[in-house]
Amino acid sequence: MNFTLLGEVGMWKDCQLIPLGGPRRRTLLAVLLLELDRVVPVDRIIRLLWEDEVPATARNAVQGFVAALRRSLGGHPDARLVTRGCGYALQTDPERVDVFRFREAVARARTLPDREAAGVLRDALALWRGEPLADIPFESVRVRLGNALEQERLAAVELRAEVELRLGRHRDLVSELLRLAEEHPVRESLHGLLMLAHYRSGCTAEALETYRRLNHRLVTEYGITTGPALRELHETMLRS
Repeated sequence: MNFTLLGEVGMWKDCQLIPLGGPRRRTLLAVLLLELDRVVPVDRIIRLLWEDEVPATARNAVQGFVAALRRSLGGHPDARLVTRGCGYALQTDPERVDVFRFREAVARARTLPDREAAGVLRDALALWRGEPLADIPFESVRVRLGNALEQERLAAVELRAEVELRLGRHRDLVSELLRLAEEHPVRESLHGLLMLAHYRSGCTAEALETYRRLNHRLVTEYGITTGPALRELHETMLRS
């Protein structure tokens, strides 16, 4: 039994996708997986599943969703959905959940030499099949849970870029970092990596222009300037 959250929510057995039913059942599974081995109170489940329009039958409905999820698990010995007080917990090996495999790989990469770390990070990022929780229709769930996962992905992308830069692969990174900087136009860490990739590729003018555009956007839209680390990088490039 394996579970996926880095894309559409899924439960897999023997390489076969197990039907989960409607969106609230999928959301329940996602919430329980993200809180693996920890009790999720029924009240929190209800808030996530119904947002601001909670029906009087919500608790009974949650019990029904839990029963259906247990049937889907089919008594599999490697995954158990247990009741604890006023909540539920899903118990399984974290290695069976793509989110936890991703996190373990990123943590391991931080301890490895750069060449090994680059490969581990590429494999970790390959676990992503799209936006996290992609088939969950409830905005509050995607904002509260999905956005945090996306930030983890971006941090891993940046870590891989840092490693690749240290390995001298700056030219190979430019196009990817350009795309990411366009998608995240005020993320300073990404822009700093793009500046370095340009600079080390011999394109100092492009590196300085990247800084100018970012600083202009921050000033005009937010009334702030870039942070000290990026300013120092910019000044170093100017002095060179």
